[in-house]
Amino acid sequence: MVKQTFFIGKANNITLKEAYNLMSGRAVNKDLLNKEGQAYNAWVQMNFKETDKAGNYLLKQYHQNYGFDLTKELAKLPIKELSNEEQKSRLIESLQKGNRQVVTFVKDETEQKVFIEANPRFKSLNVYDASMQRIHNQSQKEKGSPEQSAKQETKKETQKQPSDDDGGFAVPRQKRSRKKGQSIS
Repeated sequence: MVKQTFFIGKANNITLKEAYNLMSGRAVNKDLLNKEGQAYNAWVQMNFKETDKAGNYLLKQYHQNYGFDLTKELAKLPIKELSNEEQKSRLIESLQKGNRQVVTFVKDETEQKVFIEANPRFKSLNVYDASMQRIHNQSQKEKGSPEQSAKQETKKETQKQPSDDDGGFAVPRQKRSRKKGQSIS
C-alpha cells in the first residue's frame, strides 16, 4: 500500500483527485510558488524511488523549460475531440489534473476509443486501449534519441552478422551452465 502526506491550506495545494492521480503514478500540472513567493508552472510527479525523512515520496518537477508541451503532443495524435474547441479545452484541463482521459482516435474513417494520460518525463502521452493495455503509437516511437536508435541498429547488425569462421552461417550461442556446489551434512 502506498502512503503519502499532502498538506492542505498551505501554498502549492494538491486536491484529493490530484493526490489520487499522483499516487497512481500520473503527472499533474500545477501553478506553484517558489521560496520567494513567485508563481511558476510545472508538472509534478511522484518519485517512487526516493523518500524524505518522514517517509513521503519526493515529487519530481518538470518545468516549462523542460520542453513538454501538452498541446503539441495532442496535435500529433488523430484525436476526434480536438476538432471541437470546447472538448479540446476540457480534455487539456482533465489531463493537466492528472486524469486518464478517454478519447476517440479516427483512422481511415474508423473510430477507436482509447485512454490517454500526460507523461511529461518522456515528453509524450501514454496511450492505452480499451482493456488498458499500453499502445505504442508512432509519435512515441519517434521520441527515441538518435543515439539510442543508432545503438539499437548497431546491436541488431552485430547480432545478424555471421563470424568469419562459421562458413557464413550463424552459429547459435550455447548457454554456459554453472556447476552447483554440493554440501555435506
